[in-house]
Amino acid sequence: MSKASIAITRLIRGGALVSAVGILSLLTSCSKDGDDSGAAPPKKVFSGISGHWDQSQIPISMQCGACHPDQFRSWAESDHAWAFRSLNPKWDAEAFHGHKLKAHGTTLSFQTDDKQQRSILDIPTGKAWTAKWAVGRTPLVQYIVPAEDKGYHTPSAAWDILKHEWFDMFGNDSRQPGDWGHWTGRGMNWNSQCAWCHMSGFQKNYNLNKHTYHSDWKEPGVSCIQCHGPLLKHPEKGTGCMISTKTKPDAKQIRDNCATCHARRHEFDHDFAIGDKFDDHFLLILPTQPGVFWPNGMQRDEDYCETGLRLSRMGKAGVTCIDCHDPHSGTLKLPQEDNSLCLRCHGNGTKVNGIAAPVIDIAKHTPCPQGSKGARCVECHMPESNYMARDPRRDHSFNSPDPQMSVELGIPNACTMCHRNKTDLQAAEDVRKYYGDKPKMAAYRDRTRAVQMAYDNKPGAREALLKALAKEENGAWKATLLDLLATYPADEAIIRAAKDAASEEEPLARVAAARILGSAGNAAAEPLLHDPIRAVRIQAAWELRDKLDRNTTAFKELEAAAKHQADQPVGAMKLAELARLQGNYDIADSWYRKACEWDATSAAVHRDYAIFLSTCGRTKDALKYMQKATSLDQDDASLWYLLGLGFVETEQNQNALLAFSQAITLDSAYTRARYNRALLHNQMGQWQEALKDLDACLQAEPTQPDFLYVQATIYLEHGDRRKAAAKAREALRTSPQYDRARQMLQYLGERP
Repeated sequence: MSKASIAITRLIRGGALVSAVGILSLLTSCSKDGDDSGAAPPKKVFSGISGHWDQSQIPISMQCGACHPDQFRSWAESDHAWAFRSLNPKWDAEAFHGHKLKAHGTTLSFQTDDKQQRSILDIPTGKAWTAKWAVGRTPLVQYIVPAEDKGYHTPSAAWDILKHEWFDMFGNDSRQPGDWGHWTGRGMNWNSQCAWCHMSGFQKNYNLNKHTYHSDWKEPGVSCIQCHGPLLKHPEKGTGCMISTKTKPDAKQIRDNCATCHARRHEFDHDFAIGDKFDDHFLLILPTQPGVFWPNGMQRDEDYCETGLRLSRMGKAGVTCIDCHDPHSGTLKLPQEDNSLCLRCHGNGTKVNGIAAPVIDIAKHTPCPQGSKGARCVECHMPESNYMARDPRRDHSFNSPDPQMSVELGIPNACTMCHRNKTDLQAAEDVRKYYGDKPKMAAYRDRTRAVQMAYDNKPGAREALLKALAKEENGAWKATLLDLLATYPADEAIIRAAKDAASEEEPLARVAAARILGSAGNAAAEPLLHDPIRAVRIQAAWELRDKLDRNTTAFKELEAAAKHQADQPVGAMKLAELARLQGNYDIADSWYRKACEWDATSAAVHRDYAIFLSTCGRTKDALKYMQKATSLDQDDASLWYLLGLGFVETEQNQNALLAFSQAITLDSAYTRARYNRALLHNQMGQWQEALKDLDACLQAEPTQPDFLYVQATIYLEHGDRRKAAAKAREALRTSPQYDRARQMLQYLGERP
């Protein structure tokens, strides 16, 4: 901070606001066109008092407020303006007045010393952290503390301003030091996980070699330049504005700007500016894994708004954030309590992008009494859930409550969330009585069931996903279904679906197409390397990385995104893989070890490192890390399967047999584990057990010729040429191009 800036800060904190603003005006002044007097007239700044914590830190926004005072006042009291602030006795003294909190096996104390420094003390260890900044004001406040890597961390302990007490945001979710998700771990690193959405013009500036942060920003909080930028290098001629007034963002650009923060997503960089496309800088997270979203797209974990909106019919029609929210205050444009906000469109069929909103007669639309809480649109279609333990947020997928899906799949529904004295079964019957046997929400049940089947890895999931995909009209849902299909072998039907998606308007569908086509080595993936959207190009580059020229734009973008993510395990693992591709095995090993250090309790990280070590011929080291992976997640059948392969490679057959058996116990439909157990049984002389395993494999996958061929070889090894020939013929019937079976029949002197 310059001496001038320090002086300004002291003046403002001392109450000399007018003098400070005068100095600030001189510092930010510029000459007007035609003014040749040599003196630069002072720039106008907002002359009122805002609620913002430190006006000296927002000189650009203060200048904006001079011409836009009403908007400035609205913004200054918004959550955006309070997204990051200095500590102030008015708001923070009570929290640091000797309170204590027990959580995660320790006790924290919150104190203020003689110099008015606020600190958080871990009583058992004696380690203390000084609170440097604060985030938010209601319903809770978080505090930011410095870390050893020159970055900051966000403690999981937060101050409840309503109950006047500290609480732990993780609740009963036990997180210990060393865990990625513990507040001292990478998962709660402020610079990487939080700051871009709480600051304006934030740059992470992570040093890949020293693993330290050198972050900076233009203004604290989400200020004018973050939503109206980018910031000009020089004031605009004629207006003196630091933001161009010549172009106005359209509704889609405004929504993309909101989505950069109000979305669960992966980052490619910190270079987004209003007018850019969201998908050029971020990859949106979809409901593709259990525990993050519910299978109908409703929020489950801390998912924010954009995914739900993009999955919804309203989002598909083009409804954006500012259709409902005032962009400066963040508050609703109309009341939700009397449904006037929703009925603004649904009361008269207002068209959005040519699509008319369905007209709703509230008196008939809901069985809840008029005027009751249950008759409010948002209570049914946007139910609230608590995040960060005590922060209620509304769902933005706009699903209709469907208790039937609660009965079948355990998905929450607004009916029993409100009527807690009713069971889901009772609510489902009430819905049937009021709306009939085929209510509107029933149209989406097969899709929801298909997604849950994929989560559970149930037989028939692939077919259910393909069937749902064939009927789907929403591009984001197509992307979700395709992403789930990407876990299955890329057969003709899946490849055909991916090729269709490669020309979808929704970028996420093209991302999913790149994943499927690229991993299958299909030539249709190559044009996606030149897609107009970066998220698609990066995904195509990742899938085709083995044969991609390192000098192509797509590969350079992939590498740049990995470097941006290098302070997190996911980025470290990507850089390890890219180093491996270039033959830099020592560098790859270093990044993998760093990922294991940062995410010490992640089975997936240890698994991937084990696979890398195995490819390097370091079999014993690979086995050690795979054993660590199974100890971290004992319920993942795939880990036990991979451990079994490691034991086979080190000739520990009995241990391998136990590992394969454990995988099958956890997932009886895991045919690959059963198939390998069959091969091992046969190798160990237990050929009859091998045949039993292969019979079970055929029950699960009756058209897989490998299973039949191995049975044929076992019969041949034991002298039963007739059964060997029969199994070989059956393999050819299921797969006429299966040459190994044809060759066996020729050896046996049999006709195919």
